[in-house]
Amino acid sequence: MYLSRLAINPRRREARKLLANPRAMHAAVESSFPPREHDADPDRVLWRVDETTDRVTLYVVSPTEPDMTHLVEAAGWETAPGESLQYSRFLKKVEDGQRFQFRVTVNPVKRLFVPGNRGKLVPHVTEDQQLAWFYSREERWGFHVPLRPSESDEGAGDERLARVVKRLDRSFSKPESNSRRTVTQRHVTIVGELGVTDATAFRNALVGGLGRGKAYGCGLMTLMKVGA
Repeated sequence: MYLSRLAINPRRREARKLLANPRAMHAAVESSFPPREHDADPDRVLWRVDETTDRVTLYVVSPTEPDMTHLVEAAGWETAPGESLQYSRFLKKVEDGQRFQFRVTVNPVKRLFVPGNRGKLVPHVTEDQQLAWFYSREERWGFHVPLRPSESDEGAGDERLARVVKRLDRSFSKPESNSRRTVTQRHVTIVGELGVTDATAFRNALVGGLGRGKAYGCGLMTLMKVGA
């Protein structure tokens, strides 16, 4: 497995096109790899774009090393061709009890059940709902977000070490039969601190992604050791 990152130049026309359309960015990321037999390679490609006031960065987690030359030429800088690291080395060192700072963009949804069909997926609206959705899946993802230490002598309070830092609805068109439909996804970026409770499940979440919308920029969690 590889973890790659590439600086995106938002002043370039192609970069603005990719940043505005998750489906276009998905296609550009997939073009970094040769055609592959998905049945023979169950590992999916994950990607995420982080936009701050001074930089835009594309992250990719993939089973093979990407060739992002086309992205550099169209949407980056030739002087900053990107970098890829052996993610497998890090994954092998993940153990229960380790603590990390994290950042992840997710698509928190719930299904409204209707008798006779599968129901409709709708986004969670408030920050509290979105964090509750995130916390409810901690066990299956192999980690726990601890409570924030209290400044009083009574111990920790009821506030946990995670917060929503960005919420954005992303809309794009998608072919369907002989027509096209508009897809809208709510992308929610969460940062915080976590402790690993099940190293195997945690590794699976890191390479398989968290939640839905993985093809369109959701599910990739990046980490930094606490105190690093």
